[in-house]
Amino acid sequence: MKIIGQGRTADVYALDGERVLRRYRDGDDATREARVMTRLAGHGYPVPAVLDAEGPDLVMERLTGPSLLDALLDGSYEPEPAGELLAELLARLHALPDTRLAHLDLHPGNVVLTAARGPVVIDWQTAEEAPPGLDCAMSALILAEVAVSPAPYAPGAHAGLAALLTAVRTPLLPHLPAARARRAADPNLTAGEIAALAGAEELVRALAG
Repeated sequence: MKIIGQGRTADVYALDGERVLRRYRDGDDATREARVMTRLAGHGYPVPAVLDAEGPDLVMERLTGPSLLDALLDGSYEPEPAGELLAELLARLHALPDTRLAHLDLHPGNVVLTAARGPVVIDWQTAEEAPPGLDCAMSALILAEVAVSPAPYAPGAHAGLAALLTAVRTPLLPHLPAARARRAADPNLTAGEIAALAGAEELVRALAG
């Protein structure tokens, strides 16, 4: 199998032109994520179609198109519309009937811009029942982490964050402490990234206030 993508917790392999295999490196059970995605697809939310799941392996449809992050980095997508798109995807998720499901890791790297289906949200490993405000706070905090970093694309992240906060209608400031604690507990974050969370939270509060 040819590896075509790597995240902090999983690798993605091409099975053929129509399917990919996403495998958790730590052996985590992918069947829970598969159930979440199948449930969302039943509500018409844009997720990859689940084809099979067993143990740490999740077989899904292969999406064609760049991630929103790649589009931002190559200049084909502007930060402000990107922030608005994240807010729209969050609002659509939180408006689904009979569910309080939150993604809790919705950022530009987890949105694929497909020609056929439009934006599709991937990587539902962290999804669980949670308040919409916490979901929005998580997305804002993740953008803010980049905005306060020395990365050359930090100004773009700042602009995208400001647009997200303007577009989001769900109060998120009360959930910021919980979002920061959740991020700090992420074993995939480096010590430097955890240390930057204080400044990221301050930025969200400044822009949201």
